Amino acid sequence: MSNGIVKIHGKEYKTVALRVQEFREQFPNYFLTTEIVKIDDDQCIIKAYAGLHKEDGQNQVFATGHAQEFRKSSQINGTSYLENCETSAIGRCLSALGLLSGGEFASANEVVNAIHQQNNPVKEMVTEAQLTVAKNKLLDASKEGKLKEAFFALTPAVQEELREYANDLKKSA
Repeated sequence: MSNGIVKIHGKEYKTVALRVQEFREQFPNYFLTTEIVKIDDDQCIIKAYAGLHKEDGQNQVFATGHAQEFRKSSQINGTSYLENCETSAIGRCLSALGLLSGGEFASANEVVNAIHQQNNPVKEMVTEAQLTVAKNKLLDASKEGKLKEAFFALTPAVQEELREYANDLKKSA
């Protein structure tokens, strides 16, 4: 990274920090603020606004940006999904102004996060109780000749755990 610009797959992306710095320098009288649209234990959605406080007390919004983050999507989001979401919303808002993106709408932060999430998927934890319930469903489905449908109705993590069990049921049918 050089001066807040990151080259990823041949394209240059500005960090959100650089976009904010440029915004403050180019538009010293403008505001940049965020609003939590939704937040719960699983996800958050944030909307960012860039605009101008007018003399009559009204706000004139020139650009907005939205972002959504899921707490379980990465290890860092486990503790900082709200902060990551706000940063993404701000970056997208500033890009929507059309002056601060460096040619790419996504910020360097978003692209790096997306690549990290693709390369490091969060593995779903499967409990013994879930496996027992799934085994019973597979056994019942096997008796009805619907093992394949029941198997593919399971989550990928449960499928991974019970693939051998399902194959044994198939052989014994």
